[in-house]
Amino acid sequence: MRDWEPASWMKEWSFAPAPFAVFVHTPLCGTCLAVKKMLAVAEQLVPELPVNAANLNAMPELAQKFRIESVPCLLVKKASGEWTKNYRFPSVTELVETMRNARDER
Repeated sequence: MRDWEPASWMKEWSFAPAPFAVFVHTPLCGTCLAVKKMLAVAEQLVPELPVNAANLNAMPELAQKFRIESVPCLLVKKASGEWTKNYRFPSVTELVETMRNARDER
């Protein structure tokens, strides 16, 4: 998982080829830490979907742009270019399914 830099996140989301995901978190969020571990496993199972990380404390404009309601949040840019937001992380299996759907959708 690669961290987005606060100064360049707008360029990242605009020009990165779809599909990809952005894990939006805050450093002191316990749930975020647990989901980050789940994402590390999911990344191993779906390596062709790049996952980036964004510290929301350093990028408040990201919250405004995507209307992020809470953290953790997984923003997914599908192959079609459509964005989705996920706030539910019940299992690694469901995360893998979400990532595969983003990768495979055209």
